[in-house]
Amino acid sequence: MSDKKSHLWIPDEEVQRLDKRLTARPKPRKVSFVEHGNKLSQSLMSIKTTLENVAADNSLSDMDLFVFNVELPEGEKIKDKKEIFDSTGMKIRAVKNVRSAIVTSTISQFEALRRKVDNYGRSGTGKTYFDYIEDFKPYIGNVKNSSELTRQMSKDIPPVTLDVQLMLIPNLDSSLYESALAKLVSKISSAEGSIQEEPYYLSDNTPVIRAIIPSTSLIRYRIEETDFFSVESSSVGTVDLSTLTLDDSVSMDDLPVVVVLDSGVSFPNGLSSVICQHWLPTDSSGGNAEHGTKVASRVAFRYLEQQLPTTTLTPRARIIDCNILDGSVPVNIFIKRIQLAVESFSEVAQIYNLSANAKTSIEGDEMSIVGYELDVLQFRKGVQFVVSAGNHDLWHVEQSLDDILDDDESRISAPADSMLAITVGSIVGVDHMNSLSQTNDIAPYSRRGPGFKGFSKPDLSAYAGTTILSGEFPLVPQDTYAMLMSNNGKLVPDAGTSFSAPVVAGDLAEVLSVIPQHDVLLAKALLYHNALPLWDVEDMDDSELAFAHNLYGRGLPSVDDSKYSSTSKVTFVRTGTLNKTTKERVSVYMPSILAAQVGRNVARVSVTCISSPPVDRTKGTEYLGAYIRASLKKSCDDGVSLSPVSPKYKEGRQKWDVCQQFSRLFSKFNAGDWQIWLELFSRWDDEYLDVPYALVVTIEDVSNTLDVYSEIELLNRYRPLNTMRIRLDNQQ
Repeated sequence: MSDKKSHLWIPDEEVQRLDKRLTARPKPRKVSFVEHGNKLSQSLMSIKTTLENVAADNSLSDMDLFVFNVELPEGEKIKDKKEIFDSTGMKIRAVKNVRSAIVTSTISQFEALRRKVDNYGRSGTGKTYFDYIEDFKPYIGNVKNSSELTRQMSKDIPPVTLDVQLMLIPNLDSSLYESALAKLVSKISSAEGSIQEEPYYLSDNTPVIRAIIPSTSLIRYRIEETDFFSVESSSVGTVDLSTLTLDDSVSMDDLPVVVVLDSGVSFPNGLSSVICQHWLPTDSSGGNAEHGTKVASRVAFRYLEQQLPTTTLTPRARIIDCNILDGSVPVNIFIKRIQLAVESFSEVAQIYNLSANAKTSIEGDEMSIVGYELDVLQFRKGVQFVVSAGNHDLWHVEQSLDDILDDDESRISAPADSMLAITVGSIVGVDHMNSLSQTNDIAPYSRRGPGFKGFSKPDLSAYAGTTILSGEFPLVPQDTYAMLMSNNGKLVPDAGTSFSAPVVAGDLAEVLSVIPQHDVLLAKALLYHNALPLWDVEDMDDSELAFAHNLYGRGLPSVDDSKYSSTSKVTFVRTGTLNKTTKERVSVYMPSILAAQVGRNVARVSVTCISSPPVDRTKGTEYLGAYIRASLKKSCDDGVSLSPVSPKYKEGRQKWDVCQQFSRLFSKFNAGDWQIWLELFSRWDDEYLDVPYALVVTIEDVSNTLDVYSEIELLNRYRPLNTMRIRLDNQQ
């Protein structure tokens, strides 16, 4: 960019903070209490019979606890019916979807519930509660066995044993867990299974046991197959990099830091000062640094070949090497090592690159264990994970890219479903003969969306190498985007989303370096906001745009646009918090020089709002605790009132997503104050829980000829972002 200008900070003076009145309007339900009561009574009897029949395999059977499922009618929500559960003695343990929950009651409470239901069926007593319960159903853990296990067991010759994760019901008391775990361990042993490690606890305190069990005993447990995380990398070196040195004009202390969670990093001596620290968990012997060095080279130097043949490299970030991958690591150990790394370095580093994925695609209706744990770390520690979308091998057997994308096995793999992480896919940057993907296509190995509950994934993409078959053997042809630094100091070709994620991690670090207070949520919002799409949005409908997003995310990151405004393109930024009882109206100025333009599509206004809400894996499809809706209002002819702007697409503005994003072209409009209205909606948490957000708004002269920046700057209402030293704004 030839005219780099600072983005403009929106101060509190430009924001109206309003109280939000919370209202609830229950809809009366017309049901026959006699017929409905009889149905509910029979369902409760069925639950009791079912639990008695499986008592021998129920580790909670002698603990005075009934576990069953409650379903509400269509249109009703578990979150709005707390009084039903409070009044009937049922305790919600896990929410499966918006109207279905797993509950428990003591035996005496269950019998009292049956009596209440009988009274309801006779006289209608308790209509305000039981009218709104559609049904009670038994809950047996094996109904939630993963589809991957189902596929394994449907083979002509099923595996003799299975390596699985046995997960207990969430939100029970610790005493119940202790007793249930002891019984479960005993049952596994009696079934000739073996415990692999001590039980571990997820961040929501749900116990999980990893065990190897005979496949014939699969029916007894609520289980998921154990995910293993490893990295593979092999290629032949072409150029010796051992003589390279660093540009001594770059102050290493001023560079941002990225933590690389991988198999170790080993740079040549002349480049080794880029590495701040080597860290190894106490339970690990360390990886061989082959894969990790390649990943770290992308973080620090982006595309190495673009800096050659000079012998001096310019780094953009420093590396903390967290060597957590020493082979095939089971999910419980993988989580523990990630948690330890974040605990060790969250005070000095906010960006964490993780280029390791499970081998199989996500289920989608429930957040993966690792995806959830990453989200908890990001929410609690204020850090940002950048993760790879994952790779598949379908390109070995399929004949076209379309065939690959039609296969469900090409869907992203854990932890790429993490809602708060930045998930990155790969795009091919150069045409190669026999490659199923050509320039600007999704790479033939790159996994695609959708992610959890159908939300768009990946979030961004980056150029990487492609893969072809040379005879029966896979080959990575050499090009600018395929070349990486190996652990023996060679320039080598390799391909995978493992090497696209660190491009974006380094890009995020570059943007973060110009953000006051190093606000990583704002840096992330700027990166999303300025991503370059690889398609013509104007010729698409919602379904086509959703498909594109599930291949490429928002597009390719643009570091310069994320860091700087220009004379004809002005970006306003703001960070803040919202809760359930507040909303904000944020003013941005539309300049008169732009409003005076005559023609079609003379101005573009783009809005991105990213939030960091709480998450809860026990809530099933209701996983995300809140979202912030953003809407644009434009100035009317009277210069006082505002009228709503309808975005062209629904895609990018889904409820319960962490990002609200839209753009609109204007041909005729009024100068003056426009507004972005922000409103938070929440599911489960305290109405006063503050959810952080980052807002980015850009006003752009499409002709790229007008100086709209100067007119806005002369107002003296917005502060240049690069002049801020202490955050005095935004203190509510």
